[in-house]
Amino acid sequence: MNLTMDEVTSLPLLKKAIIHTSVDLSAQNVEWVSVIEAPVEQFVRPDEFVLTTGVGLGDNEALLSTFIQDIINAKAAGLAIAKGKFIKEIPKAMIKKAKAENFILLEIDWDVRFSDIIQQSLKMLDQKKRAHYNQIESMQQTLLDFILKGKKIQDVCDHVSNTISAPVFITDNRGSLRGECVRVTPTMKQYFSQALHNRLIETGIISQQHPSLEWFQYGAEHAFMLEIESKNQLQGYLVVGGFGPKPFSEKEHKEWIRLVKHVTTAIALFFLHEQAIKETEWLLRDDFVWEVAKGGTHVNETLQSRAKSLGYRLNLPYVALVATPEYLKLMYDQKKEVDISYDHWLHQQIRQMEEEAEQIAKKHSLKAMITYQNEEFIIFLEVLHDQATETAFRYIQALDERLVFLYPSIRLSWGISKQYGYHLFYESYHEAKKALAIGKKRNGKGSKNLFADTKIDRMIEAMVGVEELTELTRHLLDSLIHYSKERQIDLLHTFMTYHANKGNVSQTARTLNLHRQSLLYRLRKIEALTGCSLDNADDLFLLDLSTRLWTSLEEN
Repeated sequence: MNLTMDEVTSLPLLKKAIIHTSVDLSAQNVEWVSVIEAPVEQFVRPDEFVLTTGVGLGDNEALLSTFIQDIINAKAAGLAIAKGKFIKEIPKAMIKKAKAENFILLEIDWDVRFSDIIQQSLKMLDQKKRAHYNQIESMQQTLLDFILKGKKIQDVCDHVSNTISAPVFITDNRGSLRGECVRVTPTMKQYFSQALHNRLIETGIISQQHPSLEWFQYGAEHAFMLEIESKNQLQGYLVVGGFGPKPFSEKEHKEWIRLVKHVTTAIALFFLHEQAIKETEWLLRDDFVWEVAKGGTHVNETLQSRAKSLGYRLNLPYVALVATPEYLKLMYDQKKEVDISYDHWLHQQIRQMEEEAEQIAKKHSLKAMITYQNEEFIIFLEVLHDQATETAFRYIQALDERLVFLYPSIRLSWGISKQYGYHLFYESYHEAKKALAIGKKRNGKGSKNLFADTKIDRMIEAMVGVEELTELTRHLLDSLIHYSKERQIDLLHTFMTYHANKGNVSQTARTLNLHRQSLLYRLRKIEALTGCSLDNADDLFLLDLSTRLWTSLEEN
């Protein structure tokens, strides 16, 4: 907290001082007051108010001009020259120069003691700092009282805004408004949303280790946003506006950081209090949804009552979605600023993803029941009877886009049930889980898989258990597999690609990046090793069935 030249010149000792300047005195900060005589060299710091008697300069206007210029170049707050013994009059040329440089030049009486000026200036600075720290302590104490009295974040906004006389609002970590004072304008909120969007693109939703103050401009004014963080988790943002076209100096920046950190500490306690309540609700919801998915209880009045108390409605048609988040460990390893254990970090991110999943459902005006169990999200999503698949895909698309924005390195693999409707939680959950397991094997991570599209895969899985079919498969493909391993040529993959391309040699060669003659050689070798003709429909069916069974056996 600094003084200004306006405050310094208001000291009783300087009432008679003559001020030569065209600068607004209240706009010039004063960090320190010192006595300097020529030469200046490196002894003057920026924003330092310099006092001088001009010893050794009185008879040499050129030396005095150089002295004043050196003070100006050092970016001092101002210069006070004591008229008397050494300098009888300040040359008009020097006064004109100071005005041209927008520099504050003072004439003071010889009998004013420099030590008194320094003492009174430092006393005023100390009083100002004490008042500032008292204000901080008072604000923090009031905010803590708000917590104890169960007040809302809106009350925090109003109190902080009134204390610092500035527009203030608070959001959660997604940018959703949690409280705002009457000074906040729609323009300020609009530009904040854009600034937050840009920030999330760069850093995602993970909290930085050291919360930073970030500026954004709205209209002719500036505002800053500061992270609210606790337990290494980003809780939200404190946004303070109403600053002029020029943001803080470095010193003012540090002072405001000190002030708002006290505020964000108190706000973080509000979020933690809410988080504790939410965590209890989440645990109850997790247990309930998991119990329903496992089919442990029938839908009766008791279950309906429990659902209602948790904000769920069971008498709606639901489709089941099961998803696994991929690459979470990789994302954790890449975040150098995260200094908590993987399990703790994972719990935070899963809760955040569950919140996003709930918000997306609300945006689509749909009810949803969500839990995370055994490394899988289980979501029962409300659907219209004739648009179950379309509703599921629209929801998944919106959630995927949101999560990719917040967590660029994460992908979700999805399974979607075929059955949907009333009280089909157990059946639809197991269909979605099956679709996910088969789909990830067939289509890879990040895929969206319908249970209705897994008929062949489920049939093959059932056949794997038939010993006679297993023996037939091994007998048919044994030579082919042995040759492939010996020659390092995957003939099994060659056949599967050829069959997937419906026997089109040219297309298969392009897919495998092979010369046409090399592919034809491989196909003849497959026929020779299996005794099957690729032109015979029965042989082709037998080879296709055998390769699918072999692949399933290898995966199991």
